[in-house]
Amino acid sequence: MPLDAPPYPRAEEVRDHVIRYQWDDWDANVDFQDLDPERRAILGRLSQRGTLAMAIATAEWIVYRYASLFQHGLPWQFLESAWAQLIDGRYGQLTIEGDTDRETWAGPVRRPIWRALYFVEFSIFEKEHDRIPELGAAHLIALAEYVMTDSGPFQQWCRRVLDRLQGMYPRGAEDHLGDVIPREALDPDGEFDPNDTEFLMNQFLSGLDYRANPFLSSPEKMHQLGFKGTPYVFRLVDDRRARAEW
Repeated sequence: MPLDAPPYPRAEEVRDHVIRYQWDDWDANVDFQDLDPERRAILGRLSQRGTLAMAIATAEWIVYRYASLFQHGLPWQFLESAWAQLIDGRYGQLTIEGDTDRETWAGPVRRPIWRALYFVEFSIFEKEHDRIPELGAAHLIALAEYVMTDSGPFQQWCRRVLDRLQGMYPRGAEDHLGDVIPREALDPDGEFDPNDTEFLMNQFLSGLDYRANPFLSSPEKMHQLGFKGTPYVFRLVDDRRARAEW
């Protein structure tokens, strides 16, 4: 079973079955190319993992927006892999650009979904190379605001989650990556304690099946790529040690 939609976007008005915006596959940035500089600055103050978590969760809003128009497990499989790659990029072995046909993912429903997953992939790449994942997150937020019929619930969620992430996961001067962030931290209505991180991450990893999700790596593949430790098991102390030694 692919990842289920999280609780935060599950409002009926989000799943509008009518497309009420203009869309051109060949000029898809025309209506949201001017990124909010203040928001991008806020994203840049988060840890790289915090920024990536924001990107993935925003993509979940976008995918869920089309739930009544498009039923396909691939986007949720990709996002499931993305949450694992927030821990380590070697949890994922395939890319959305290399494994989907642009012609198949065309039009005002499929192409925004494809673009959302592409920007998640871009943010993962930037995180893995110690660069600027906030750029992908900023594009995703702008895309979400554009495709939502009523962007109010998303914008309210966005403000609340950014406030939480700024308080819990600021970017360190030496440690840009920061602690791993469970998906539960992105639910502003849920009670979240960072002390539960290791438990929540192992609960998530134990539910993954790389045999059923083509975007997940096998343990053997992860070791071939240089992964240290036990795949699909998370130890916070090991993660912090690896960041200190990096």
